[in-house]
Amino acid sequence: MHRGRDRNGPGEVIAVDRNYVPMQEMSRRKAIRAVAAGRAEILNPSDFARHRTLVGRIQLVIFPHSAACPDAKLLLGRLERRVMKRDHFHCQYEGCTHKATTVDHVIPVCQGGPNTWQNLVACCLACNQNKGGRTPEQAGMRLKAQPKGPRAHLFERFEALLKEASAA
Repeated sequence: MHRGRDRNGPGEVIAVDRNYVPMQEMSRRKAIRAVAAGRAEILNPSDFARHRTLVGRIQLVIFPHSAACPDAKLLLGRLERRVMKRDHFHCQYEGCTHKATTVDHVIPVCQGGPNTWQNLVACCLACNQNKGGRTPEQAGMRLKAQPKGPRAHLFERFEALLKEASAA
């Protein structure tokens, strides 16, 4: 069984804060536990009506007493581990199929590159050493995908969920 998914159906539940800002994805099991404990409520994506009963498909839950922390705060702590997890522990440079073991600055620190989600990628040691203190363009390397912030995919899923609910 894939970690993060449970037997009750595919996908995960999006948890939003009191301002309807997506905070994180959680398994259906964790969402049901939060609703049963009274910490969260089920949110209907079509009309934003709140429910405390576990009837129907759960796609969205709201934590009415929580507020999402800014993305800058998510850079604190074990940054390398979070970047690796975001990139699924795969090297992000084209043509490489190795497991990522390091984190690379797309624009190197020596050239003024910041420590932001959009400037950090997971990569293997060989690609990191090959690139060195150059940008990918200077090193003749290409990224498989542009790095995004930790919540970018959440906002995309949240938007798609709302469009799907309004179309139904």
